[in-house]
Amino acid sequence: MCLPEGMDELFEMVRFERTDKAYDIWLDEKKKLSDEDYRNPNIVARGYTEYTTIQDYPMRGRPVYLHMRKNKWWDKATNEIFSYNLELPNEEGTRLSAEFVAFLNMKVETTALSIKHIAQMHCVNGKYFADLYRNKLSGYAEWCKNELCCGFYFNGANIGPYMSLDETCLSNGEVWTFLTNKDGHGGRGTLAAAIPGTKSDEIISILIGAMGKSLRRNVREITCDLSPSMMLIAGEVFYNAHVVNDRFHVQQVYNEAVDEIRVDIRRQLIAEDNIRDKSEPPVTYSNGETMRQILARSKHTLMMAQNKWTDTQRHRASILFKYYPILKSAYQLAMELRRIFNLKISPTKALGKMNEWYEKVMALGNSSFRSVIKTFKNHAPTIINYFRRRATNASAEAFNSKVKIFRSQMRGVRDRDFFIFRLVKLYA
Repeated sequence: MCLPEGMDELFEMVRFERTDKAYDIWLDEKKKLSDEDYRNPNIVARGYTEYTTIQDYPMRGRPVYLHMRKNKWWDKATNEIFSYNLELPNEEGTRLSAEFVAFLNMKVETTALSIKHIAQMHCVNGKYFADLYRNKLSGYAEWCKNELCCGFYFNGANIGPYMSLDETCLSNGEVWTFLTNKDGHGGRGTLAAAIPGTKSDEIISILIGAMGKSLRRNVREITCDLSPSMMLIAGEVFYNAHVVNDRFHVQQVYNEAVDEIRVDIRRQLIAEDNIRDKSEPPVTYSNGETMRQILARSKHTLMMAQNKWTDTQRHRASILFKYYPILKSAYQLAMELRRIFNLKISPTKALGKMNEWYEKVMALGNSSFRSVIKTFKNHAPTIINYFRRRATNASAEAFNSKVKIFRSQMRGVRDRDFFIFRLVKLYA
């Protein structure tokens, strides 16, 4: 039988009971006097104290309860009844063994699950341990005073040469800005700063105030999306770093323009269909679908590489491109942009290829590409910076995904500060 360390030297098992709900072990202190009391003929045994129940590690999916009692001794000369001051294996102020508490504590600080769920997985009352962790074990109150006293979190030790910047919604529309270290790989050492809001002026002021100039100078590269606010923060705070726009956000802007063309064509067909003589059946094509159906079912096809198309998608695309050459040209340019980003070339060569691609987009002359043209005009240098190290904002997006999954595990963010505390324990 596995007992807490050192217990088998002081206690002996007198009873063991197994039920469908739990394992119960009764332990009595061994009849052993101290050397001084052993030589005193007036010291005699006088029964036991009341049982103290402590919960230990579960076994086979059932909780284990240790029912422990100590010896009572009677000194006939002084008529005093006493017990030895043995340290029971429970964590002070709890009904759980110290080893078990340390194990649960480690689980809470390394597992992105709610505390109640972690406790229940190990056969402990979830509400009891959640309150115990928050109010006693975690040091949360002290952390709030020292680390979150100004309303934001910052850890300079997690500032590295390669950083990412992004925003995430915690709950009820409350958006926080997260600064993360790529070298943390989504684990400990990832989260460097968590700041409420996305206002560039406020965030710039906070980060510059929290970091010395030398620390900011050490950052060589910072990735972000195409948000003007994020780009301004990155450029102002990390003045020595290359700001890189995430390639996938750039591709998304172009893909949205292609999809806008598809939607406009479909709307036009719907308008024509509304005035069509309903006695005549709609025109179907060689795959058995109407053009409205083909357009509706081609959204994802137009964002995929041809080598990933199924036979059905290939047939559908061939019909679509035959009747709407603008979609074929737009799709080909989307694939060309992807190929450029996949090339391992210098920024100078990439700029030349991007300029050629840009001229082709301009030549299409479609109003749907206005946002694409505007994006490349405004962000060309930061888009080209991708080719320095081929860095993306994927690490920040992955971190945001972890935050969202963790938020759903917690069933929303009821206590914002404690949620940030849990994120810090897991990722900072």
